[in-house]
Amino acid sequence: MTFFIQLVINGILTGGMYALMALAVVIVYKSSSVFNFAHGSLVALVSFVFWQLMVPWQMPIWLTLPLLIVFIAIVSILIQRLILQPLTGQSLMSAIMATIALGEVFNGAVVLFWPGPGRLLPKFVTSTTHRLGAVHLSSESLVSFLVCAVCFIVFLIFFHRTKFGLAMRGTAEDHTLAQSEGIRVSRVFVVSWFVAIAIAGVGGVLMGSLFGLSFEPLHGLGMKALAVVILGGLESILGALIGGIAIGVAEALASGFVDPLVGGGASDIVPYIVLLVALIFKPYGLFGYERIERV
Repeated sequence: MTFFIQLVINGILTGGMYALMALAVVIVYKSSSVFNFAHGSLVALVSFVFWQLMVPWQMPIWLTLPLLIVFIAIVSILIQRLILQPLTGQSLMSAIMATIALGEVFNGAVVLFWPGPGRLLPKFVTSTTHRLGAVHLSSESLVSFLVCAVCFIVFLIFFHRTKFGLAMRGTAEDHTLAQSEGIRVSRVFVVSWFVAIAIAGVGGVLMGSLFGLSFEPLHGLGMKALAVVILGGLESILGALIGGIAIGVAEALASGFVDPLVGGGASDIVPYIVLLVALIFKPYGLFGYERIERV
């Protein structure tokens, strides 16, 4: 029983990171109706840029963060001006293919500029282990979960309590109506992508600080967020939270009970099995909006 509880708690802590990653996908979809298949690539790209500033160039954290924010802002503006704006009025498939192509471009950039084995980030938290009864909790995992929780709460306050958050909600409901009410939809798109990429960077840096920076795990972290979003619902922030924790717990249980039986690897495919099951039985997600079209 202790082993089971340990796995569940580990899954919840990991699920907090998955939920944060899924939130980034939901933000982009709610504002621009674009499902961002480039999310995994953005996680890796921002994480490696952060490492480049911190380690090889040895910049202090107080300078690294503003420079990283500028980089994310530039990427957000370029995505809006060069990709989303020209595709306005085009089919949904065009936008989907554009994000897939964008992801491949970012993948190539990461492999080109940061080839070779994984890299290490500076340790921001001292590695210690805390006991909660018979359960062991690492300080790094706890801090990562708390950072994810704070980011989630800050976004919710921004989304529901600020004027620009109101503009984002209006744009999410109807682009044309929002524009007719004086909302600059293009600016909302840029800010939405900025927030999503920043969140991707936070998740990537947290994972990199725990396990080191390698392209495949970072890209996989972003891609697992797609499974979380499908499970929770494309438009649902609550769905991102619950779906992230559910995927994290399912992955942890698979690693503890199934991996020893099959020789490993089951935990890696569990999120995508959940994705397939959700698409078959609940295609709009647990909290998604079911759309009915009459012809």
